[in-house]
Amino acid sequence: MKKILLASLLLSFNFLTFCQNKKPADSASKVDSSKLPAYLRTKDLPVIKLYADIKTKDGKQDTTLFTNANLPANKPIVIIYFSPECGHCQHEMKEIEKNMDSLKNAFFVFVSRFPVDSIKNFEKKYNTSIYPNMVFGKEASYYIPVFFDIKFTPFMAVYDSKKQYVKSYDQGADMHELNLLIAKLSTEKVIDKKSKKKHITK
Repeated sequence: MKKILLASLLLSFNFLTFCQNKKPADSASKVDSSKLPAYLRTKDLPVIKLYADIKTKDGKQDTTLFTNANLPANKPIVIIYFSPECGHCQHEMKEIEKNMDSLKNAFFVFVSRFPVDSIKNFEKKYNTSIYPNMVFGKEASYYIPVFFDIKFTPFMAVYDSKKQYVKSYDQGADMHELNLLIAKLSTEKVIDKKSKKKHITK
């Protein structure tokens, strides 16, 4: 009987010690924000500086610097970091083309570290000049892959019409999911415009 009582007391003591030493779940699950990639520390669209082929007013293609200032206003922005030689990137491009009717409200920024000539060949292969909502360019620095901590291509990041981060895809997006997301962001933009008009007329 004494042995059973002693064993019970020891178990109770160990349990109490465990409970005292155990940290609360919420403090253990807290993430050090300084260790997160830049795109998760800020909601703002990153700095974009690309050497891209832009169609001039006379219809000719001219390689120039494309920056955030060249982005359209009030449109969701989709940044895609890609390699012209990547099979998955080519598959993603084909899927985007197939779904362009439902993705036309977004503006796509294709960023690469490859030479401008390789990017131009990629554009020619997929005849991307017919899409006014796309730009392809070589990044002047290595800022984008560091900002997003990119490990695979294609990497995709979606921003809303106010240029605020919404979602990212580490190895390309499922087109059905992307279609739904762009549709949602486009609807939010229309609602926001209507509410602003009501506010002005009051």
